[in-house]
This record gives sequence, structure tokens and C-alpha cells, in this order.
Amino acid sequence: MLARYLEQQAAISAALTSPEMRQNARNIDTLDSSDILNAEDLVKLLNPLKTGTTVLCEEQSPTVSLIVPLKIMIEQSMAPNDGDSPIVADTWRAILCNISGRYSGDAYHLLLESTALDPRFHTLSQLDHNQRESVFLRVQNKAEQLQQNQV
Repeated sequence: MLARYLEQQAAISAALTSPEMRQNARNIDTLDSSDILNAEDLVKLLNPLKTGTTVLCEEQSPTVSLIVPLKIMIEQSMAPNDGDSPIVADTWRAILCNISGRYSGDAYHLLLESTALDPRFHTLSQLDHNQRESVFLRVQNKAEQLQQNQV
């Protein structure tokens, strides 16, 4: 919505300042230049969320194996900048706080294992070596348990 507003800002401003509009409205509030800058910064900040949403919407059958790569992509791409306005800084802090606590413990381990079994993400490149080895070991142990249960 913000991106579309910024794209159409000149037309919106022209419409709001037209005599016909002024005649029918007593007080029209418009965005000032700092508001426009904040909106532009927020659009940039929210772009990773748009990307994640687009990826999930374009999948015919989204699977849980997408969750960890998308979560990590969002977390990594939303790094703070020293020049961020307070609005942008507060927004990215709120977003990161919200998604960082989404998955933990056994649920997160299950998501990592699902991601490791998906051919698109099986390398787990977003994890460090020890984390990768831990996930692969858990998958291997579960496979061995399944094999023992079938015998």
C-alpha cells in the first residue's frame, strides 16, 4: 500500500490541491517530506516480508521446509542501519522480535530437519558447520530408528 502511494504521490497531491477538492473539504492533511522519507524507508524495510509472502503464495504446495530459509532470509536482510529513522528502527525491532521467538525447541528442530530433507535446501547453507552437523545427525538417528522399528 505504501509503495503504491509513493508511486502515485504526484497524482494524489495534484488531486488534493485542486480547487474542486479544496472547495468540498475544510481541512486536508497531506504528508510532508519527512513522512514521505519514512514511507520510502519502510517500503525498503518491508521488502523482505513481501518477498517471503510472494514465495509462499507462488508455491502450489508450500511445505514446512520453506519456513527456516525464509525466516533466516528475513532476519538477515533486516539489519539495522545507523541512519535509520526512529520509526524504521522501531519497526524492524518489532518485526525481528516477533519472528525471532516464533519457533524454538523441538518445533525448530523439526523445521530444520524438514529443511535438510528438501532437495532445494538440503545443504543448510544458512547454518554454521556445527548446526548443520547437528541437524544431519538428528536426521540420521531418526532414519536409523525407523529402520530398526521396521525390522
